[in-house]
Amino acid sequence: MTEYKGRLTYAKGTYMEFVVAPNQDVDFGNILVVEGKNRDRFYIRAYDFKIKSRWSGMNGVSYLMSKLDENGQVANQEELDFYLGGNHTVKIGIAEQLCYVDADGQLFNPKTCPDFFCEVRGLTADDTALLNEMKGDLEIGYLKSGREILELPVGIFGSKAITEHIGIFGTTGSGKSNLVKVLSSSIIDSQNYGLLIFDVHNEYYRDLSLHPHVNERLAVYNTNPDIERKKTNKLMLRYDEIDPEDITACATFSEPQLDAIYKLSGVLGERWMEYILQYDTDDIIEEIAGCTGQKFQSRTISKIKSICWNLQQELNISNENSDSDQDSVITQMLTDLEQGKVVLIELKNISPVGEQALSTLLSKKLLLHYANKTETARTETKPVMIVLEEAHRFLGKKEQSTQNVFARLVSEARKFNIGLCVVDQQPRLLADKVLSQLNTLFILGLASKADRGKLESMCRKDILQQRNEIKNLDCGEMIIATNYMRFAAPVKVHKFEEYLARMYSNISVESPKSIPPQSAFAM
Repeated sequence: MTEYKGRLTYAKGTYMEFVVAPNQDVDFGNILVVEGKNRDRFYIRAYDFKIKSRWSGMNGVSYLMSKLDENGQVANQEELDFYLGGNHTVKIGIAEQLCYVDADGQLFNPKTCPDFFCEVRGLTADDTALLNEMKGDLEIGYLKSGREILELPVGIFGSKAITEHIGIFGTTGSGKSNLVKVLSSSIIDSQNYGLLIFDVHNEYYRDLSLHPHVNERLAVYNTNPDIERKKTNKLMLRYDEIDPEDITACATFSEPQLDAIYKLSGVLGERWMEYILQYDTDDIIEEIAGCTGQKFQSRTISKIKSICWNLQQELNISNENSDSDQDSVITQMLTDLEQGKVVLIELKNISPVGEQALSTLLSKKLLLHYANKTETARTETKPVMIVLEEAHRFLGKKEQSTQNVFARLVSEARKFNIGLCVVDQQPRLLADKVLSQLNTLFILGLASKADRGKLESMCRKDILQQRNEIKNLDCGEMIIATNYMRFAAPVKVHKFEEYLARMYSNISVESPKSIPPQSAFAM
């Protein structure tokens, strides 16, 4: 990258203009440095351009038009080049100031502006004050400046970002899945955080299993595991682990049906679901009537029995190990997360009803487990993040108002060392209260103007001047906006296989042959 880019010609507040040097390329999104006269440095981002010429006025344009023939073609190219070239025409870059570094190397938000005609140059490895703040302990990709990808690592600080919630937004094929894989790999390497992933499409194990530390740091659960995959645990639940909230979260119930569910739980105790499946509808109606004096219709109880039966079949709910000293599967999951492992729950073969019930159940168990710890024990426990795909199903404007467990996670989990990673294609479908709680945004390519506008209004950083950049993001490119960075940074996300091969240069990592090369980022 050529360092010298031009000279500053105008500054007002954080708005700046600079003349682009001849034969130099400056693009939308280029991050540049203005060298101050007191050894301070001002970091700016170019977001627009304009051309100025001594011939820009109408009289000048009319004079240039007179040099063309009757067909509008150049009559004398050499003469026209004289008027258009040289010092007659300049390209002006329009930029915003991001932050600056004083002579002592201290980084600050914009407080002042540089002097007239200061040198404008590109980023180099010497800009350590800015780059150290952007590196983080969980590497995501390389810094992107315009069309150039600088080999300067960018990531997030897990201790700051994980418990304050993360949003990953992008259309199909923008690179959401690849980003989650890279983030998971960084967490595996770090060993300082736990990660619970609800894998809707069973797409993560295939790549994460390539990680050299997969045996110690990855735990996979599936309700019907493939016998050829020895690393996958069978997901089983016990009747006494199922609460009424887990049932009501996965299907639509009428008021009488909701009332009946809570009455059944109160009358029948912890194993209420087991008794519902074991006894006939008439016997259940009589039991509730005898205890509460309230008689429900048979169709009300029948629907509850139907939902419970479906969940029992899908989620392997039984009495196994309920009366023994052996830990349940959920207890083992919580232990894995506390130890800083990545826990992968594969949901592809489960219906939407079962998926919502299981996601609600496990998230609630994790929240209660951490909430019941003492302050001292909680500070000694590793933070955990829950990755929730297609999050609008759980945190949409209607769903969030019901105060389900995910709504509680967004508003309360930070106090208990738990964070939520919301993954979605359409952020406009999420409740405003949810978006306002996401302190870190990974913004990939978004086709809808409404989605981009929603994030602009909710983002903690001002990204209005990056509209052109966000609109033209390619696959695997994104904007990171987090509350502890000085500005929203453009990043080229690592391809998972290439990142793994670079981190562990002594191993050879190849993509599965069944995956076409162009799908490396696709979701």
